[in-house]
Amino acid sequence: MITRRPFRTGTAVAAMALAVACAVSGSPALAQSDPLSAFRPAPPEQRTPERYLPSPSPDPWYSSPPTVDPATAPGTVLATRPVTIPPHNVRNFGRGWQVLVQSSDSHDRPQQIVSTIIEPRTPWPGPGARPLVSFNVTIDSLGLECMPSHVLPHKFNLELPPFLQILADRGYGLVLTDFQGPRAAYAAGRANGRAVLDGIRAAREFIPAADPGPLFSDSRVVQVGYSGGGIATGWAAQLQPVYAPELTGVLVGSSVGGVPADYADLFDTMDGTLASGLYRAAVLGLAREYPQLYPLLNDTGDVVAHQLRDACASANTVGGLAPFPLSTLTDVDPRTDPTVQAVMARNRLGRADPTHGADPREVPSGPVQVWHADATVPMGPGPGSSQGPGDTFVPEWTAHRLVEEWCAAGADVEYTPVAGEHVTGAYTAVGPVMDWVDARARGQAFTSGCG
Repeated sequence: MITRRPFRTGTAVAAMALAVACAVSGSPALAQSDPLSAFRPAPPEQRTPERYLPSPSPDPWYSSPPTVDPATAPGTVLATRPVTIPPHNVRNFGRGWQVLVQSSDSHDRPQQIVSTIIEPRTPWPGPGARPLVSFNVTIDSLGLECMPSHVLPHKFNLELPPFLQILADRGYGLVLTDFQGPRAAYAAGRANGRAVLDGIRAAREFIPAADPGPLFSDSRVVQVGYSGGGIATGWAAQLQPVYAPELTGVLVGSSVGGVPADYADLFDTMDGTLASGLYRAAVLGLAREYPQLYPLLNDTGDVVAHQLRDACASANTVGGLAPFPLSTLTDVDPRTDPTVQAVMARNRLGRADPTHGADPREVPSGPVQVWHADATVPMGPGPGSSQGPGDTFVPEWTAHRLVEEWCAAGADVEYTPVAGEHVTGAYTAVGPVMDWVDARARGQAFTSGCG
């Protein structure tokens, strides 16, 4: 049995974090007639997993999805609807649809996800059919109204850098999947990766009304994602040979940027730092797929997990201004607790460890680009180089190890160092990443960086 500390030990830090998060996300939690009620923990009998799930979405596909035969194959399109995306989010928008898709969570249970499919107005200038890019947004959120299917048509998309605009301008077909699923399970790599693969399956199967056939059934497919989107991209690449073997030879490239491959590595660099808001949200997102983590919450943790249940990426990022560590939310040491360790190991990207339920066949089958803000970036010919900060939150050595493990398992991987740190590295990478995506989409030969 876990002994819980009194709530007062964490009240100050919890209040600070919640004030920051609510101010950014617009949560009404602090505007109640009794403002202190937001900081009162629930009694033990009310601390069910449902207490910490996101609030209902206005989208009926989330709030009241159709009844589906559980045996329905993952990737099956269950429902469709047209969508229009304003030019401030996707210029050169041509036609768009959203599809409700059968998928499965981390535990092989069926669930439905939403994907947005875009055919840009720009024609494809290259050889062959218009390629399809799965652009895996840096969602980094815990609320359902933060999902791409809601943000793209209705809000200003803060996803940076401008990969999406460039891809549309170059004539790529696009699929953007709400890969965190109906529980907004941020950082739950296995479920996120499966959702991406099912979004690709659905986009290749989808036939618009009055069209003679599917838009992308003959398309080469490339995927790209950064940070939280890199989690989904990396896991989609790793799971594809087992979960979606029919995409071998179809998924011709995966560009994985700034990916936190092993959450246990980040205690020293994210937990209790300016990145702690995102780290905290990632652990709360994991708990939505692994509810055995919830009993570890103390009173402070109960309040924080409940009040942040709808926080979007902006709130989670600014939450780092209250850089209290995970140990504030629990009475166990999260670095050594066996439950925490087991969940993090199960969602560790790279070497497939069968002791944690991984299949040794989980190795990317297509070319992979791993790109990361590196402390030393070559600057042209000669011995000179530019010393930069590198990624201080997700250290570059973790990306190097991911490359080494995938190479050792037989994957074809190229490492691309870019200048900057975790935020600016997403901008400095645009050129080399788009060149790499173009090369894969046009069928150019890939030279592996392994060995």
